[in-house]
Amino acid sequence: MYLNMKILHLDTQKGFRGGEQQLIYLAEGLRELGIDSIIAAKDELYKKASAMGFETIDSSNLKQLLGAAKQCDILHAHASKAHTLGVFLKLLTKKPLVYTRRVDYKQKKISKLKYLLTDKVVCVAKSIEKDLYKNFHIQAETIYSSVDFDLIDKVDTKKVETIKKQYGPLIIGNIGALTAQKDHKTLIDAASQLDKSYTFLILGEGNLKQELEVYAKQKGITNIVFLGFRDDIQNYLAAFDLFVISSQNEGICSSILQAFLFKIPVVATNAGGVSELIGDNYRGLLVPIKDSQKLAFAIKKLLSEKDFSQTLVNRAFDFVKDFNYKITSKNYLNIYKMLVNRV
Repeated sequence: MYLNMKILHLDTQKGFRGGEQQLIYLAEGLRELGIDSIIAAKDELYKKASAMGFETIDSSNLKQLLGAAKQCDILHAHASKAHTLGVFLKLLTKKPLVYTRRVDYKQKKISKLKYLLTDKVVCVAKSIEKDLYKNFHIQAETIYSSVDFDLIDKVDTKKVETIKKQYGPLIIGNIGALTAQKDHKTLIDAASQLDKSYTFLILGEGNLKQELEVYAKQKGITNIVFLGFRDDIQNYLAAFDLFVISSQNEGICSSILQAFLFKIPVVATNAGGVSELIGDNYRGLLVPIKDSQKLAFAIKKLLSEKDFSQTLVNRAFDFVKDFNYKITSKNYLNIYKMLVNRV
C-alpha cells in the first residue's frame, strides 16, 4: 500500500479508443497499488469503468465534477477537452492537475495558458514531448502507453478458429477509430494493389465508416470488412497474420503494442511516436504517411518473407515486455506522490 490517496480521472471523449483503454489500465494498476480512483467519463468508457467496479460520474455534470474534485487529491485529465475541464476544476479547488497528452496534433497558441496552469504534463511519446517544448517551451515527461499482458490468457481458441475459417487464409488486421487521423483511405488504396486472397479486417467505429465503405466499393475492393467495435479484441489479434496502420497522426498507437504482444508482424506509417516503437525497421516496417505503394510493398514483403518477419516479431516481443500497465501505474503514482508532497 502507498499513500491514502484518491485520483479524479477526467475524460470527455465519446466511444472507446486507445486513450480510454489506457485510462482503464492506469486506474486498474492504481487499484492494485491501493489507490482509489473516480472516473469522470461518458459513453462507453463510463459503462466499462462502472462495470469494473470503479466509482464513476458523468463528465458533463459540473456539480458532480466539483464534488468529486473536492474529494480527490489529484486531478488527472486524459484528453484535450478534459484538460480544459481540469484547469477549471483546479482553479476552483486548488488541487494539483496532471495532463496526459496522447496525440501529436498542432495546437493553438492559446493552449499554452492551459499548460501553464497544469502542475505536470505527461506525454506518451518522446516526439510529443519534443513538440510541446518546441511550440510552448513546456517541460514534460514521457511515460509510454501500456498493454495488458493478461489479454493472451483471455483468448478463446474456438472463436479464433471461427474467425480464421470465416476470413482466412491470410488476415491483415487494423484496429483504430474510423477518423481522418487514421487515414484508412491509404490502407484501402494499398489493398487495391495487393492479392485479393488477403482479407483486411478493420476493427473500430467512427464518423467516417460509411464514407470509407463507399470508397472501398468505388475502388472495387471486396476483401475489406469493417467489423466495428469488438470487446473481444484478443480473439481477433490472435487470428491476424499481419497488423497494419496507415495513420497520418499518432501518439504512440497502443494497438501496435498489442500486436507486439501477440507476435504479429507490423507495418506502420511513420506518424508521431510510432517510430519509437518500430525503430529503424527493427521491430516492424515503417513507411511514409500517405504512400499506398510503399505500404502495399511492405505488407507483401512481410507476408512473403517468413524468416525476416519472424526476426522482427521476436525483437518486438522482447521489447514490449517493458510496457506492462503495472509499471506505467507505478510511474504515475510517483508523480502523484511528488505533487501531493509539494502542496
